[in-house]
Amino acid sequence: MSKEDIFIVEDMHCNACVNTITKTLTSNESVTNVETDLDTKEVKVEYDDENFDVEEIISSLDTIGFPATIKKKP
Repeated sequence: MSKEDIFIVEDMHCNACVNTITKTLTSNESVTNVETDLDTKEVKVEYDDENFDVEEIISSLDTIGFPATIKKKP
């Protein structure tokens, strides 16, 4: 089942950061789309939540030096 979550990545400062984050997340076949917003430091990830979960996304980002937190939904 497809799911979408938004993550806050405070250490994302430039296009190289965006490219690294996007490349890392899309390398997982469960991730179907990644959208980044450098101004708000948000990364929207669409993924198959039967094979991948929020903790794995956060762990993947942390491993490459971009600690992330999930944005709370209103």
